[in-house]
Amino acid sequence: MRLVYSADLHGDLGSYRALLELASETGARAAIVGGDLLPHTPQLAGAIERQRSFIEEELRPLLEAFRASHPQIAVYLLPGNDDWAAAIAALGELEAAGLAYPLHERVFPLSSHPTTSEGAAVQQPALWLAGYACVPITPFSIKDYERRDDGPIPPFSFAMAYTSGSGSIAAASAEELAGLPSIGEALEALAGRSDPARTVYVCHTPPADTGLDQMPRGRHVGSRALRAFIERHAPPLTLHGHIHEAPELSGRYAERIGGTWCINPGHDRQRFHAVALDTDDIEGTLVHTVYGRP
Repeated sequence: MRLVYSADLHGDLGSYRALLELASETGARAAIVGGDLLPHTPQLAGAIERQRSFIEEELRPLLEAFRASHPQIAVYLLPGNDDWAAAIAALGELEAAGLAYPLHERVFPLSSHPTTSEGAAVQQPALWLAGYACVPITPFSIKDYERRDDGPIPPFSFAMAYTSGSGSIAAASAEELAGLPSIGEALEALAGRSDPARTVYVCHTPPADTGLDQMPRGRHVGSRALRAFIERHAPPLTLHGHIHEAPELSGRYAERIGGTWCINPGHDRQRFHAVALDTDDIEGTLVHTVYGRP
């Protein structure tokens, strides 16, 4: 099955348009955005309203036009740590209209093949798609999609930390986040809802200690719990984002952990970063809009 993938679009409607055009040009059946969907909001005042406005007034008309001309291509949207949960709730309206599917902590059949059960032909998913938005705790203010990784909460200041799960922006604490399921716990719960060996996982955080999570000066900030999950369950493909500059710094937008292909297309403002591939032959078909073949 052919799909196209990008991440960290941050409310750039031109990048959304470019991804949908790529899906059409490549004959993809799915177009996926893996986190940080909405415009960055440096000021708290009006932040949720600004992000909701983008969904309702800019993204929805684009998706309506695309759906009308490309009903065969499904669109999946995963939030990221720069998105407010109270704004992301508006994605439910897109799903109700059949325009796009919110992906956080959800599982969808991505493709199907016929099998026989007790003499009757039934459709069983050949491949699943699952999503998880949360990243390890960062020094940044928005905490809706941040969680413990495989250790204690790091000693960042929570003086300017906020969540919006109640529908409005409220102060967050380290104790509050410590009481929520960790990244590893949430991923294991997600694994129980499909066969990981036949599931494409879209996780905004990249796995730790790869070319996909590299920061300047050689620092690595990906999720150790996610890496352990990949090593344990060996899914065929995982798709990531979050660390915009990683592919440029490391020289790699794709690498393997065991038998799993892991991809972070990266992001910059000057060039549209996305990948296209066929899940039946990832290595033979994978291509990047900027970097070409891996």
